Amino acid sequence: MKANLYLDQVNLPRYWPADAPISSDDFMDAVKAGTASIDGYSFLTPQQKQAFKLVLDADTLLPEIPLTTMPQPVPSELIPVNTPDDSSLVIATGNSRYTLEVLTTVWSWGNTPAYFLLVDCLGNTADMAMVYGEFTPERLQKALKQSGLEDTVKHRHLIVPGFAAPLKADFARMTGWEIEVGPVCAVELPLFLGDRWTFVNPR
Repeated sequence: MKANLYLDQVNLPRYWPADAPISSDDFMDAVKAGTASIDGYSFLTPQQKQAFKLVLDADTLLPEIPLTTMPQPVPSELIPVNTPDDSSLVIATGNSRYTLEVLTTVWSWGNTPAYFLLVDCLGNTADMAMVYGEFTPERLQKALKQSGLEDTVKHRHLIVPGFAAPLKADFARMTGWEIEVGPVCAVELPLFLGDRWTFVNPR
C-alpha cells in the first residue's frame, strides 16, 4: 500500500485566474472526461501551465512512498539546492527520508535555489510529526541555530508545511522569523510559490 501524499488536498481554485473563461471545477471535469488539455488554455502563462500539469500528473511523477509506521530519519541539517545565495528561499520540514525524497523530486522539476531546513522530528513525516507533537517551536529554533542559517541568509523568512499551520504564531515568537505556511501537498509548491518558482524551459 502507498502512503497518502495528499494529492486531493491541492487547492487548484486558489491559483486559477479569476478572469478565466472557464472555472477550475469545469476544467477538472473536462480533464477527467478526456475532453480538455491544459495546453489549450491561452489565458494561462507557460509557467502556470507547467505547474498545473505537474499537479495533474503527480500520481505518476512522485515517488511511491510505502505506507509504514516506522520513522525513516535522515540527519537534521541544512541542505542547499540549486546553488542558493543569501536571498534564497528557506523551506523547513521534518527529517523523514520519505519527506525529503518527495520534496527533492518536486524541486527537480525546476531550478529554484533554496535551502531545505530539516527539523529533527525523529524521522517522522510532517503529518505524523504534528500528530505526535514532534514538530515544535523549540525543535525549529534548535534546527535554525545548529544549521547556521541565520548567518547564511540575509532575510528572516521561513516556509513551513501546511500541516504546521496551527503553530505559525508559536514558531514566529520562538524564532523571531516571519513564518509563511506552505501547502499540505508538496506537489502544490510550484503553484504556491508563483513567481518565486522557476521552471527549466517552461513551455
